[in-house]
Amino acid sequence: MIHIVFGAATAGSLKQALREMKQKPVEDIITFDDIYSIGPLTHLHERQGQETRMEWLRHVMSNEFGRFDDMVIDQQIMIQQVKDVKDGSHLMIWIGNNAHEQIGLRFAIYLLKGKNVDVSVINTAIAYDHHFNTKTFRMDLRHTGEIPSEKFKIIYESKNHFHTISKEERERLQEEWLHIAETDHTLRIWRNEQTINVPEDEFDAYLVKMAKRLHQSEPEDEYIVTPRLIGEVIGYLEQYIGDDFIEYRLKKLIDQGVFAMKGKRTSMRYYSIKLTTFGQDFKKWVCCRDFEHQPYVKIEGTYGGEPFQCGHCQCHLERDDVPVSDALFSKIWNWAIQYGCWFDEETDDLLPEGVEMEKKFNQGGERITEEVKNALSPKYQVEYSPSEMTRHFI
Repeated sequence: MIHIVFGAATAGSLKQALREMKQKPVEDIITFDDIYSIGPLTHLHERQGQETRMEWLRHVMSNEFGRFDDMVIDQQIMIQQVKDVKDGSHLMIWIGNNAHEQIGLRFAIYLLKGKNVDVSVINTAIAYDHHFNTKTFRMDLRHTGEIPSEKFKIIYESKNHFHTISKEERERLQEEWLHIAETDHTLRIWRNEQTINVPEDEFDAYLVKMAKRLHQSEPEDEYIVTPRLIGEVIGYLEQYIGDDFIEYRLKKLIDQGVFAMKGKRTSMRYYSIKLTTFGQDFKKWVCCRDFEHQPYVKIEGTYGGEPFQCGHCQCHLERDDVPVSDALFSKIWNWAIQYGCWFDEETDDLLPEGVEMEKKFNQGGERITEEVKNALSPKYQVEYSPSEMTRHFI
């Protein structure tokens, strides 16, 4: 078996899992150590396209400790490893629900074109949800590299979610890659089960918003250390685009006067930033351009009590994105944290009165939604998304 994965973290976890399983014979791993949600992909299956991408990444990635140089070498090794795959081989491609790995799947399938091999795919987001998420706790993976080795082992040994790709599917994925390889965008996201091209500055406003939050939470510090801000953005962003791209956009915003800085820009460790007066007023959009033109808020219960989502792109909205009074927000919060109370936390079973409890929760949500509509209309479209968890257990 030959495994194909998209990222060094994924390769490390899978390698450890295989070692613990003591697989015989030893299974090989081919690592596409790149992030395909960013950067040019035009004709990446050809040498000129690879050189163009590397040149773009050279201006985006830090080369501290030789990171970029290592990546160039790793890309050459990966291409050669794929070329060396022999007819009759069995391959397993590990992917998640994100633009990076979905594009990587299509790229890998195209590179295997003409080879007489068996290819299977495992969607780690689906497999992880099946094995580890419960009715009272869930973790939505942004990419496969977030899975620890012990859980990789469980997923691999279960073999529940292996999908063998047919000849027709391979041809379709190859065609989809050629379509991707004709575009000239440099940022892609995963939305509504598909990869979407978006402008390079798509997350600039989100970066500014996180900086405002840090300034407010730590008013004694005039400057924010850059890794702190980038970590905050990566921690909350629902897309997988990597910290190098976030820092690349931060530097663009420094050049535009949105941020001021002190230190040296040679590496994020060596400089700190703060919002300028101009930056404090910077707000292009909250999470997507559609929200800017037509604010659309969905109210729903979730574990953790975060009640607001963008109705256009399903991204999480912050408290200050929905301008309700403190009293109304407190009421919303106290309602939202009751979500899931109809399950027993120890057994994860539905309580005897669980159906009625969920019904009352939804009735409360509908009343609160009407209050939010009254507070925000007509500028904001507001809808309630009811909980339907118990219907799966009746």
